Amino acid sequence: MTELNADLARRAIVDHTRLLAESALAAGPDAAVPTAPKWTVADLVAHVGQTQHWVAEIIERRVTDPAQLPTEMATPPADPREWPAWLSESAQRVAGACSDDAFDAPVFNASGDARSGTQFWMTSMLNEAVIHGFDAANAANHPLTVDPGVAAALITNHLTMLTSPTWEMQRSESAHAIRGTGQTLQCRSWCM
Repeated sequence: MTELNADLARRAIVDHTRLLAESALAAGPDAAVPTAPKWTVADLVAHVGQTQHWVAEIIERRVTDPAQLPTEMATPPADPREWPAWLSESAQRVAGACSDDAFDAPVFNASGDARSGTQFWMTSMLNEAVIHGFDAANAANHPLTVDPGVAAALITNHLTMLTSPTWEMQRSESAHAIRGTGQTLQCRSWCM
């Protein structure tokens, strides 16, 4: 299993959000997102920026009770030329909220696993930036390269989520199947 150190994860959130913004601007607000068929690029930008601001607030306020999660969402700029600055602000905010000081602070962890809430959210925000950065790059027909260490950490995060207590409550058969009974799980990728 691969985990990133916190500094690298925070930098990757900012870097991948910047790449997302560049691709989104190139694709344009009304462009379809082939990997998210019901979304336009404007929807993608709103989702990422709003989620980053939302998570930053959870960590900043040290929310531990899910009933106290923020209910207001940040408003994305109407002018696409303002997306890069807005997304940079949201990425910097969430990366800053995931500071070393916050790492062991009590914060709600939606997966219910052993990670600190800040560690859960930081990894989730990295996942959002990378996956939706790919979505935006795909919409703009731009290539996207992901550092192998970041990719491995996100695969680890995905497997952690699929075996988490929250996932088990929702899909116990799936969680138990992924855990297995000592088998080896092999992931393969194909390049075109």
